[in-house]
This record gives sequence, C-alpha cells and structure tokens, in this order.
Amino acid sequence: MPQPEPWKVSLHGGHSGDFCAHGADTLREMLDAAVAFGYTTFGVTPHSPPANEKFLYEEEIEAGLSADDLAQSFRDYASTCSDLIDEYSGQLEVLKGAEVEVVPESTFADRATALRRDNGLDYLVGSVHWVDERPFDTSQSDFDNAVTKRGGLEPFLLRYYELVGLMIERLSPEVIGHFDLPRLFAEGSPELESSGVKSAVAGVLEKAGASGSILDLNVGAMSKKLVTPYPAPWVVRMASDMGVPFCLGDDSHSAAGVGAGIAAGREYLLGQGVETITKLCRREGEIVKEVVSLR
Repeated sequence: MPQPEPWKVSLHGGHSGDFCAHGADTLREMLDAAVAFGYTTFGVTPHSPPANEKFLYEEEIEAGLSADDLAQSFRDYASTCSDLIDEYSGQLEVLKGAEVEVVPESTFADRATALRRDNGLDYLVGSVHWVDERPFDTSQSDFDNAVTKRGGLEPFLLRYYELVGLMIERLSPEVIGHFDLPRLFAEGSPELESSGVKSAVAGVLEKAGASGSILDLNVGAMSKKLVTPYPAPWVVRMASDMGVPFCLGDDSHSAAGVGAGIAAGREYLLGQGVETITKLCRREGEIVKEVVSLR
C-alpha cells in the first residue's frame, strides 16, 4: 500500500453512487480507496441539490428523481459523512463539503449559505456548469447549444468567467472548481487564449486572491482525454504570479477514480514552477488552511 505523503490531498471529489446519480460505488468504498491510495486528507464534495426541476440533469430525470428527492439525498449524505469522519479518524482526515452551482443566479449564494449551515459542512467548492441556465459540460451538443445561445465561443467564455467572478464575490468559496472547464469541449480553440479572455481570467483571479479562495488543480480533465489538468498552463502561471494558491482534486466519481492522476497533477504543478499546495484541515473543531510542499 502506498505510504501517505503530505501532498496526497484531494479537495474536490468523492461523488459516490449512493449520493450522485452519475457516480458509482458507495461513499464508504471511496473512502477505503482513499486510504489505500495513501491520501492524508480527502474532501467529499457531492453536488448541491437543485433549486427546482428546471436544474435537474438528464440522468436524474431518467431516474425519476425530483428536486425534493435530491435535497433529501443530500441530507442523508451529510449525516452519513459525519459518521464516517469519526469512523475513519486515524486513517484519513475526511472533510464534509459540497460542490455548489451558480443557478439560479438570483438565489444561489443564499441557497449555498443555507446548505452549509443546515448540514454542518466544512467547506464549499464553487463551480460553474451552467451558462444562461443551460448546462454546457454534459455533452458536445449541449456545449454547442450554449455557445450558440451566447453568440459565439468568445462571448460564451466571457460570460462563463463573469459567472465565476460573481460566484467568488457572493460566496467566497474555499475552493474554485475546475477553473477553465469550457476547455472540455473547446480544447485548442484560439478563443480560449484571446486577449479578452485573458483579461477576464486575470480579473477573476484577482477576485480569487482577494477572497482567499484556492484553485482546484483538477486532474479529472485527463480522464476526459484532455492533455493537461484544469486549469491550462498559462492560467496556472498567471495564478501563481498573482499569489493564488492551488489544491489538488481528483474529481472522483467512483472508487477506481480515487487518486487517479494525482501524482501527474503534482508533476504538472512542479513543471509550472508551483512548489506548494494549500490544503484544508480540521484543527480544534475549525477548518484552517495549511501550506504543503509538493517536494
């Protein structure tokens, strides 16, 4: 069994099949896999329940689930995770989180704050998967429809980063999930690195720095056939130059995905000149940040 090392930390993942319609395996099985991988800290971040049926994903609709069903499932997750935190103490530090979304735009921050309070969450990962209240990372056709709705790829990207910035301003999440997610269906497009997009990214990173948020170095991108994790090398360098810290995230959706790509993510950061990550940990009942060397 691999030995635990301080840098073996994931703050985004643990989307288990018992609490996520597009996940597999149980949360317990994923935590067993985290122990076997040698993680020191494993953050569990299932998706927050949707506000209403408009924001259900296709697999949730096919499963006959309602927004109320998913709200109850999240409460069940929070209770189960609390028990497992105690059970795995001494083997693995388990953090109880959630991945929250920027829909509906008018109420997402209040909903996320209430979700955190009502379920005793340790932290939040703030992610954007919807633009103009349309999901865009679910399929190439969904992505193309969302881009068309915005009038082209660059306008879409500018709106995407505007929403990431809005999320940071209103919520100040501890972690910002898969920062440049639109790469999933647009890798290689020149618009991804246009002057306008680079300016927008710089503005969002300034907000991240001001809020104290950590960027998710998300290795799940490689399991989806992208060459590098999220974010792209130029974003990593820009963020590093601006003093915005990184954490590692395996974005695992099954026990087999736990730890997958994390070692490559470490090498990727080191290759971009990033020598440390910032983790979250529990100290005397409080969640605090700790800087960890990647060496």
